[in-house]
Amino acid sequence: MISSLLDAFDLVAFSEQLLLRLDAACAELSKKQGLKEEKAWLELARQRVATARDGVGDLLIRVLRLPELEPVKEDQARMLQGAAVDTVERLHAGISFAAGSRAPLLEALYGRLKIPVLRRCDREDFDKFCTDFEKRLNTGYARRMFADPSFELVAPALEQLHKAFNTWRGVFTSAPLTEVEMQGLRDELDSVARRLELPCRQSRLLAQAALVPLKELLDDSGLASKLKKRGPRVSVTEADEDEHPLLEEDPVDPAAPNEAELAELTTSPEVAPEPEALAEPEPEPVVEVEKPRRARKAKQTAEA
Repeated sequence: MISSLLDAFDLVAFSEQLLLRLDAACAELSKKQGLKEEKAWLELARQRVATARDGVGDLLIRVLRLPELEPVKEDQARMLQGAAVDTVERLHAGISFAAGSRAPLLEALYGRLKIPVLRRCDREDFDKFCTDFEKRLNTGYARRMFADPSFELVAPALEQLHKAFNTWRGVFTSAPLTEVEMQGLRDELDSVARRLELPCRQSRLLAQAALVPLKELLDDSGLASKLKKRGPRVSVTEADEDEHPLLEEDPVDPAAPNEAELAELTTSPEVAPEPEALAEPEPEPVVEVEKPRRARKAKQTAEA
C-alpha cells in the first residue's frame, strides 16, 4: 500500500532495480538446458515490469526537487555518483580494449586518477572532477582519437558517461518550482507508483517460481528481496528492545566511540584533566617528634 510520496519513490526506485535483476536472471537462465516453462515465466515477469515502467524516464530525478523527498536526496545523489564512476571505469576499459593498456589517450584523460577516491569524495570535489574530465574529453586530441574507426566501440561508453554526469547534476537543480508544478510532480509520482505496485509483486512471484529449480541462481539474483517499507522513526529512549530489535541494522562495535564521545573528541582535542577524586594525594609533611628527656640524657652520656 502506498501511503506517502516517500513510499511511492521507493517503489519506483525498486522497480528499476527489479528490472535490472530480471534482465540478468533471464540471461543466466538462458544458458541452462531445458527449463522451457521456467524460462517463459521469467521472461513474462521481465516483460510485466518493463511494460509498467514504460514512460518513467527521469521521474526519480525530477521529483527530488519536492520538499517531501528531501530525506532521500542525499542517498540518491550518492548512488548516482557511484553509477557515474562506473561509467568512468567502463570508458577506461573500452579505451584499453581498443588501443591497449598503454594508449596515450588513457594518460591524457586519466593521468594518475584514483577512481576509488571518486566514490568517497564530497559533492564539490566530484563536481570539479566531472567538469575537468569533460574538458579533457572535449580537447582536440581526444575528439580526434574518438573519431578514429578503431575507437568506434568506445562511443556507447562515452555517451553513457556524459548521461551519467548530467543525471547526477540533475539531483542538485536549484530552480524553484511553482505550487502547480510541485503538485504535478506529486500526482505523476503517485500515479506511476500505483501502476507499478501490482506488476512488481506478480513479477517477483513469477521469478521465484521460475528459479525454484536453481536455488543458487535465485539467491544470487536478489529476486527474493522485498521492498523495505519505511517505518516510523522511534526514539531510542522510547523504543522497547524486544519489540524493535536492531538485527537488520549494521552491527555496532562496542569498542567504537558513540556520537556523544565523538563530539567530545572533536570539540575537545586537548587532554582533559583528571578528576580530583582520582588525583594522587599529596605527601603529608614530615613532623619531627621531640624525644623523651630520658632518651636525650642517655644519648648524651653515651657520647661522653
